[in-house]
Amino acid sequence: MSGFTGKSIIVTGGASGIGYAAAELLAEQGALVTIADLDEAAGRAAAARLTEQGPGKARFVRTDVALEESVKAMVAEAVSAHGRLDGAINAAGVASRGAPVHELSAAEWRRVTGVNLDGMFFCVKHQIAAMLETGGGAIVAVSSAAAVMGLIHSSDYCASKAGVAGLVRGAALDYAKRGIRINALLPGATDTPMSRRSMEQNTAIAGTLTVPMDRMAEPREIAAGAVWMVSDQASYMTGACISIDAGMTIA
Repeated sequence: MSGFTGKSIIVTGGASGIGYAAAELLAEQGALVTIADLDEAAGRAAAARLTEQGPGKARFVRTDVALEESVKAMVAEAVSAHGRLDGAINAAGVASRGAPVHELSAAEWRRVTGVNLDGMFFCVKHQIAAMLETGGGAIVAVSSAAAVMGLIHSSDYCASKAGVAGLVRGAALDYAKRGIRINALLPGATDTPMSRRSMEQNTAIAGTLTVPMDRMAEPREIAAGAVWMVSDQASYMTGACISIDAGMTIA
């Protein structure tokens, strides 16, 4: 894959996991990457490492995707630094505490939906606005296999990720004739720090998932799909919700 040299791409959640893997793949192909993350230490370290590795460059902007003003400022900074915004991979997210519905507090519900769904809306909204200024671009929203299947003790997470898929379908129609492609990626079980923490917290989920390939994905396996979706090679794709899950959602 090629074609990212000099392109300005935002990656939210880019300090670790799928987001970092996507930022790394983009930098390897010459992109100008803006890493947006709440973890300042990890984000700055990631940006420095990717810039050193080259050939692309990476910069870090501390961002809380649950706050619209934070997202707006991050997008504006990416545009100011690189003159435009060509693409975005939105991978920022949080996991459920791991509880059945009747034990979830309103605050816990809002924490998960506030980051995973409201945060995705804020990112997509302001990224689209920036792309309209320069004739278009491509956005990938990282949802989850949980968007189309139930996970035990994870109704808040499932709801937030299903909402992302709906957001993508609606937004894709709104901007299909205006040069902006918007798609969703639905990863299955992936070996990331967030996934490991989630499984430690939600012990009920152990043994309830069927993964036909019998292993978790490496982050780069998922990120490769996101990078392809944001590339010009996926130029005829918009409004799609693509699963990369080792067959988990068909088992």
